[in-house]
Amino acid sequence: MIRLIKNGGSLSESDLALISGTELLLDMMRNRVLIVVQTKEKVEWEELIRNTTGLYHIRSLDKSDSVYQIWFELSDDLVQFEKDLMVSKLARN
Repeated sequence: MIRLIKNGGSLSESDLALISGTELLLDMMRNRVLIVVQTKEKVEWEELIRNTTGLYHIRSLDKSDSVYQIWFELSDDLVQFEKDLMVSKLARN
């Protein structure tokens, strides 16, 4: 069986290595945030990045999966992510 899985704009760690030293990587470093998940709820990443138009990378920074770093190619995607995160938080309350 062969399946096609669309990966969108998500970059892997090896992708980041391939773009090392480029303006794209510098842009992504300028547009990154840390997210701290305080509950044991599963983070719905697909929902939070659905409005992203550029490239992005999500990295867990700890073994408990409670701290994440999210990198965005475009500053507008970072702003949209923050809005979507706020809407998601409001919907849970």
